[in-house]
Amino acid sequence: MKEAEKHPKSRIDRVNPALVQDNQVLALSVNRQEVEQSTHFIREYGLLTPPVVGQMQDGSCRVLAGEREFLALREMGNRTAEAVVVFVEEPEEMDRLSLQLSTLRKAPNPLSEGMLVQQILQTGRYTQAQVGDLLGKSVSWVNKRLSLATRLQPAVRTLVTEKRLCAHSAQSIAKLPEPAQTAFAHSALREGLSKYAVETLVTAYNRPDTPASLQEHILREPRHALASLVEGRAVHCVPTKTDKAVAKELPAQRSLRSNLTLLLACMRDAELDLPNALPTGESSLGGLMYMCHQRCRLFASLLASKLPQLSPGKDLSVVEVGEPGRIVQEVPHGH
Repeated sequence: MKEAEKHPKSRIDRVNPALVQDNQVLALSVNRQEVEQSTHFIREYGLLTPPVVGQMQDGSCRVLAGEREFLALREMGNRTAEAVVVFVEEPEEMDRLSLQLSTLRKAPNPLSEGMLVQQILQTGRYTQAQVGDLLGKSVSWVNKRLSLATRLQPAVRTLVTEKRLCAHSAQSIAKLPEPAQTAFAHSALREGLSKYAVETLVTAYNRPDTPASLQEHILREPRHALASLVEGRAVHCVPTKTDKAVAKELPAQRSLRSNLTLLLACMRDAELDLPNALPTGESSLGGLMYMCHQRCRLFASLLASKLPQLSPGKDLSVVEVGEPGRIVQEVPHGH
């Protein structure tokens, strides 16, 4: 290595990408398409963001940040490339620096962060609280990242690595029993569930009083199970349709059905909470309430524009919802 700039713990230098060890944890965040994109970008503009390399006292080096760029440089056959070289005294320091850099650079894959957290904690030198302080994160953040590395099944980890499953959903799925995780993850992706829907279903699955039949329904048909859960909890005002009629609906229609059902339940719950939860001077609820008010007005206008287009049929009524599970007033359509 030829020294370019000096610093007590780091320097900008030129290194041989072929002699720098891969960071297997960071490699989880990189897919083939991203490497190809980096290759095209470097060829056109050069290496604008130098990778970071950790160097031990024996001269061995390992990638701390910029794994994608190093993979691209190797494929391009570059024998030297500019990098930030950080001098480290112990292998454990490599993991700590990788994790800190990943949070600073907003690494694309939280699973990598979780595995780095796990490796740091396994040294026994840090508690979860200390890792959080080190990164400027909460203990809750550390726990959630750790759950991705320690509780998630390999098949579900792959979905996170491929960026098909978001970290929030994966953290919820990690709370399921191991045999149920993969089946539910694939069903959730197939039916396009939101992260909040995933969280709701996982919570329902894990309740002690949830029957086995409902648990199986959650794993196989999560969107239908979600609608059933919400209807049973808060409203029975959704127009009645037979299972055969629902089965004939388009995916977008089924999605709208479950989302509207969930919306009605949430609105009813919020109505019950509102009298006892008025915002104080220090609360941010006021702004949130204003946003909800504006959004509800827009959504009401959109619904009003679509209602004349509906052909409800004889089984459809417009209803007013009272107490959870009870219809106060039923108004025939068209009145």
